[in-house]
Amino acid sequence: MKEEIIKTLKKLLSFKTYKDNKEEFDKLFSYIKEEYNEFNIKEYIFNNNKCLVLSNTIDTNLDYIFCTHIDVVYADTYDFYEDKDNIYGRGTIDMKGSLAVCLNIIKNIKIDKKFALFITSDEEIDGNCSNELSKIYNAKFVFVPDGGKDFQLVVEEKGQLQIELSVNTKTAHSAQLYNGENAISKLFNVYQKLIEIYPLPKSCNDYVTSINLSKLNGGESNNQVPGFASMILDIRFVSKDSIEDILSNIMNIDKDININVLIEGMCFVSDLNNNYVKKFIKSSEKILNKKIIKTYCEGTSDAIFFSSKGMPTIIMNPIGDNPHCSNEYINKDSLFTLYKIIEDFIKS
Repeated sequence: MKEEIIKTLKKLLSFKTYKDNKEEFDKLFSYIKEEYNEFNIKEYIFNNNKCLVLSNTIDTNLDYIFCTHIDVVYADTYDFYEDKDNIYGRGTIDMKGSLAVCLNIIKNIKIDKKFALFITSDEEIDGNCSNELSKIYNAKFVFVPDGGKDFQLVVEEKGQLQIELSVNTKTAHSAQLYNGENAISKLFNVYQKLIEIYPLPKSCNDYVTSINLSKLNGGESNNQVPGFASMILDIRFVSKDSIEDILSNIMNIDKDININVLIEGMCFVSDLNNNYVKKFIKSSEKILNKKIIKTYCEGTSDAIFFSSKGMPTIIMNPIGDNPHCSNEYINKDSLFTLYKIIEDFIKS
């Protein structure tokens, strides 16, 4: 089975599925529809992004959902290579390796419960496909292999809030600053005040709300005080800090600021008291022959859409690291280990 999983992964990696490369997405989806045509397959398009749902039922009320994605971030090369232990390349750990496992699970294991495998194409953009699918389908348990590493259990994952702040002020000649108000300076002051409230993390051990100033635009002429500016903030927040509190803090800093919410997603928190979650942890500890390490994740995944709707959800990755980097990799043996964990969970 290990060889079959690796074969599937190499096939998935052969498609260069980065943003806007629609032809490659179509080719990969065509491959899946042909290879797994024994399943009930539904195709959806949300905001011009395609996704597939492979299921053993037409029912939308399910026992299990496996949620995966095939999109990867842009890279200089999409070639992959392997050594004795690992496969290296863009998309190996994030997350075509786990998709290869899930595809082999549904193909080779008889599942007498109602399940669906989601395969989306926009997780690296905004995850809207999973968001929309979570409104159509409901499940007693959701597995999202997209966070943490080395079979650690992600018990909490940061929420995401992307906002555009803008302000209109008064322009003036650069030589007469007193006649105007600098819109860029006004916005940057808001950012400076915000990182006093939410100090920037210094390492991965600082599991706190973080604010990244992604874009700052303003000004029309080199010799003019800018009268308009806009700023994009990408905020990853922990469960103790709510979206409402963050936006309120911004307004309290400067009431002249206009706020446009671009993306918002709640924090993911795993329900460790849920029976399905307990069974998955039990299967993991049985196959790994050790206690599961519980961890927090700085990033944000599609798991937020399911947990926010009350569906018990697990986030766990096989062994691998460096997502979005040139040295991204997945451990080959760990793919089969993940397969055995899911198999034991299903059969239990």
